[in-house]
Amino acid sequence: MFATPEDTRKEYIEKYEEPQHHVNALLGASIITLDIRPRLLFPLDRAGVKKVGDLLKHYRSGFTGVFSFGAGAAKEIENIIITAGLDTLR
Repeated sequence: MFATPEDTRKEYIEKYEEPQHHVNALLGASIITLDIRPRLLFPLDRAGVKKVGDLLKHYRSGFTGVFSFGAGAAKEIENIIITAGLDTLR
């Protein structure tokens, strides 16, 4: 009849912590999982972008500071991010 503290905790985890854990795992994944072409991976690697979270930070700042990364490359990365549904994270 009455909910025990364990039941309440389980409901909380299912409702709030599990989706956040999934998002954190996704942001910590390697950018290679996004099937980005090597022509784009090399400049990103030189700029220190190795994880999806790093890529999203650069995406929001307009890829400033990424050497030899033009408007076409930025547009291609933008399409990959939008297709993967990552543009709504954080």
